[in-house]
Amino acid sequence: MLNSRLFDLPTDLIPPRLQEIASYCGQQTAIVLLLNYPGVRIHVPKKPHATHRLAELLGPEAFGLLCEIYADELIDIPRAAAAARALRNQNILRDFADGKSQANIAIKYGLTQRQVNQICNAVPMRQLDIFDA
Repeated sequence: MLNSRLFDLPTDLIPPRLQEIASYCGQQTAIVLLLNYPGVRIHVPKKPHATHRLAELLGPEAFGLLCEIYADELIDIPRAAAAARALRNQNILRDFADGKSQANIAIKYGLTQRQVNQICNAVPMRQLDIFDA
């Protein structure tokens, strides 16, 4: 669910560490780290090695840049729970605007129908048009 749309969210929803990684190493690197290491502290080696797990995930160029900037550091990858929730809620609103029932939406996202109802009722119907883009 956390994809390239993550950085389309308001910056106050994106943890500062994730913004920092994205600014130095690119948004794709930040997203890959978030998807694979949410809430985990990782060690970035001084020198990039092709067999390192991060090299496999990021690719050699992005991994090399990460090593250059964060050499021998432990970096905490945030969970970005608020951002994930915001993206989930956008998807729920899209589904609702497309005519899906709140019961089916609840099943799809593993929520209660009451939670889906609260999410859908928090946004006036005319604001749902912004999600058509």
